[in-house]
Amino acid sequence: MPPDHGGHGLANVPATVLAALGASEEGDLPPLADLDPALADGVRQVVLVLADGLGWGQLERLCAHGTTPFLSSLVSRARARDGAQLLEVTSVFPSTTTAAITTLNTGRTPQEHGNLAYFCWLEEFGELTQMLRWGPAKHRRGSYFGDPAVDPTRFRLVRSIHARLAAAGARTYVIEPEVFRNEAMTRMHAAEAAFQGYLLPSTLGVRLRQALEMRPWGDALAYVYAYWAGIDTAAHWYGPRSAEHGLEAALFDRALEHGLTGRGRGDTLVLVTADHGHAEVDPAHLIDLEGDAELRALLTHPIAGEPRLAFLHTDRPDAVRARIEARWPGAFTFFDREEAIAAGLFGVGDASAARRRVGELCAMLRGPRAASLVRVDGQTVQHRGAHGGMTPDEMRVPVLALRC
Repeated sequence: MPPDHGGHGLANVPATVLAALGASEEGDLPPLADLDPALADGVRQVVLVLADGLGWGQLERLCAHGTTPFLSSLVSRARARDGAQLLEVTSVFPSTTTAAITTLNTGRTPQEHGNLAYFCWLEEFGELTQMLRWGPAKHRRGSYFGDPAVDPTRFRLVRSIHARLAAAGARTYVIEPEVFRNEAMTRMHAAEAAFQGYLLPSTLGVRLRQALEMRPWGDALAYVYAYWAGIDTAAHWYGPRSAEHGLEAALFDRALEHGLTGRGRGDTLVLVTADHGHAEVDPAHLIDLEGDAELRALLTHPIAGEPRLAFLHTDRPDAVRARIEARWPGAFTFFDREEAIAAGLFGVGDASAARRRVGELCAMLRGPRAASLVRVDGQTVQHRGAHGGMTPDEMRVPVLALRC
């Protein structure tokens, strides 16, 4: 399931935010194609709630099992066209938090903003980089921005939607775990927003309620971005059908109910969405690409990408493909970087960052294989839920829209 950028994709969500608050400009992607115009009419505030890892199929199962009663009520309202709407959209590609959250914060596709995968080779530093941390993959901690003299905004390739909204006279706020306050992605792509950290996940509901009832920014146009991390973590470690995943989703559901049942003014558009879904995987069936010395000898840089999508930098792509096919026949779908760019898999617009950061050959998991292992400095993936590929479980995400 390839990504959609024409109105039925995650990249169209920030375009909807910009349009609703009067900050659209030439070159933007279109807003969500099927959004009921009445939901965005007269909006003075947009609240975007991102439940990391809550894919379409997961939401369907949670609602069917009665695990998330508040979300179920919103889905029922949407189906009855009672002031709410449920849209199915595709994630970006790769279907991963690094790429998707940067898209939400910039309104640009991965090939434009350059945060393409969990691991990327960065020419700027001459090494493999963990992109969420924006630090060397060979070290488990630390960022290139640990030096206070280094300005993170110098490394961003596109403007943030926070900067654009501020220029249009709107206030913007980011509600995230307190530990994210000085993280690289926050410093790069939400520097213009007021950061409201929370220590306990349940506090997300309190912050949302304050946004709807107290409106600390007065009557100004406003954008509020709120992030919940736990569903993704539970899906990774225990699986997207696990009891742990269900209970974490139930906690999110309760916090969301607290936040959205306050006394709003009726001029707020709320969008509840996810960055990607999860495919079920078995950690006992990992494919260790990095452990193949003959394969490594054919590469110009270390293996990058995602556990389900390997970026292979090489000047011998045919030999690399032949080696992988010989050792793991039928396990991967291969595609050439230029073919992928031409097909719009990484997005639209300027593809220069993709050409620097995506290997000449990409290998994406297919068939019954559970996961390929992109192992860096001895790191081993032991997940039971994974993403980054292009299966419907990974690519389909919900957008719940309502007025408050």
